[in-house]
Amino acid sequence: MKSAHQPQREPAFVPDGHLRVSIVTHLPQVLRELGHDPAEALSAFGIDPSFLDDRENVIEFRTVGRLIEYCAERTGCGHVGLLIGEASKLSDLGRVGLLAQHSPDVGTALRSLIKHLHLHDRGGVPTLERAGELAMLGYAVYEGNTPGSGQIHAAATVTAQKVMQALCGPGWRASQVLLALRRPADVEPFRRAFGAPILFNAGRCALIFPSRLLRQPTAAADAVVCRSLEAVVAAMEARSGGQIVSETRRALRAMLSAGHVTEEAVARAFALHRRTLNRRLRVEGVNFRRLLDEMRFEVSRQMLRDSDAAVEEIAYSLGYGAASAFARAFRRWSGMAPHVWRAHVKQSPSGESVGQE
Repeated sequence: MKSAHQPQREPAFVPDGHLRVSIVTHLPQVLRELGHDPAEALSAFGIDPSFLDDRENVIEFRTVGRLIEYCAERTGCGHVGLLIGEASKLSDLGRVGLLAQHSPDVGTALRSLIKHLHLHDRGGVPTLERAGELAMLGYAVYEGNTPGSGQIHAAATVTAQKVMQALCGPGWRASQVLLALRRPADVEPFRRAFGAPILFNAGRCALIFPSRLLRQPTAAADAVVCRSLEAVVAAMEARSGGQIVSETRRALRAMLSAGHVTEEAVARAFALHRRTLNRRLRVEGVNFRRLLDEMRFEVSRQMLRDSDAAVEEIAYSLGYGAASAFARAFRRWSGMAPHVWRAHVKQSPSGESVGQE
């Protein structure tokens, strides 16, 4: 929690495994509305309430997951993450969010957000896919062993809806919402939050909408402001640096969400030859296959822990041709079969530690 006690007005970059406090600043109000003292929850994690007053402060991604999970347990409200997302605004994403808001059209805005969100969040990755008449805006946690990933995914998916409403108008709703979460006993809070059909136990968290909206002008576009923000964000990118291992992990998580991962595709994303990518990874002491295995293990644990998706569906979403191949890989990673790991994690108060490598 070192970063939580060293406020930074405008850090040059967000370290790996961290994010700006951004929408977490809404947590105290959510807790107050649930009848709980936010100072008690924050103090349990060594966080001074004043730390959340500056959204540019940086906090460890796993700490956010543990904090939200703790709040859900203390309040008895299983959808705290959803409530945090409902309170969010595009401006919570700082200059990156403002650049999206003033972009000329929705597609440009979303592509900008996806390109630059790592300046704000280095624990999860946004995705945008287009398939014919449909588009899909999603978010996926890639930081390993993150507790409360289900809460984070819920918060991020509602935040994605708030982004779309800022770009398209407050009445915007998705055609369908995909959530990689088990269906809760009370689905009404989710129905109210999204106002759209929801598919629980999906292979990803995403909003589906007509792709024609990508060409729609944004509601608050301002060309002068946009050019000014482009320069500011470009300067932030220049200062942020970038490590090939962390960038590869982000790319792998995004591609796993899309259902297709190849070494060549990852190398192309960095404008590198496959051999050059591997050479640079070897310098950091890893290789592509190891990173892909680590990311598949992380995603499979998220899906086994947070949803009731069948093992066959998880295997397919991770790019395996058969459930048996996935089961063998998972046993190699964790020492147990997927269904056994899921049973153990349901009984463990700290399920993220079950069967780690």
